[in-house]
Amino acid sequence: MINIFFDDKNEYYKFGLLGLLHEIIELHTDQKIHLLGLRQNLSRADIIIRAYPAGAETLCHPELIERKPGSLLVGIYEGDIQTLNSSLMPYCFDNAIFIHRTEPIKRLVNRILFAWMRAKVKIDGKTGCRKRCRDCKSVELSLQEIKIISYISHGFTIARIANILGLSVKTVSAHKRRVMRKFNIKNNVELITLCKVTLQITNQSKVCFIP
Repeated sequence: MINIFFDDKNEYYKFGLLGLLHEIIELHTDQKIHLLGLRQNLSRADIIIRAYPAGAETLCHPELIERKPGSLLVGIYEGDIQTLNSSLMPYCFDNAIFIHRTEPIKRLVNRILFAWMRAKVKIDGKTGCRKRCRDCKSVELSLQEIKIISYISHGFTIARIANILGLSVKTVSAHKRRVMRKFNIKNNVELITLCKVTLQITNQSKVCFIP
């Protein structure tokens, strides 16, 4: 039995990709697919499929620490997949591939199959980040940056954020640009989407947000 954890709000894409995975696994193994519920432990999953906004591949994802050795992470990337740089990714993304929703099926099949086989071969105790968090190269934010993106995610303007924090508009704008450079994101839509993901991970939204 191959356990699959699938977290994506696009039910049509989810249905299609699960059908594709079923064909791949049925053709190359004698095992069946079992879809795990979203509340079930990721440590049981052989294949994890999740949607990631632009920039999220540079963040530490604590929920991935308990990944099963040899498991494959398939990231559905919402940004420009051409800008991805695997050398900048944290250890959470060991044995991972990123795909795009518009990727041709034939190419998708080949990439997933190759990555799955490689993941099964590469069971050497180094998968995941549990033992290597201290050396991880994930992007970190300062407290001031977290405060600012918290306000941005709640729809505050730069001018209002500056007024609340007692900073100049120029300083707040500089912090915003620095965050965008850190995550290699290009526009405000990607920034706001990533802000919400970042605050979920850091669990600091309630601390930083002051109505």
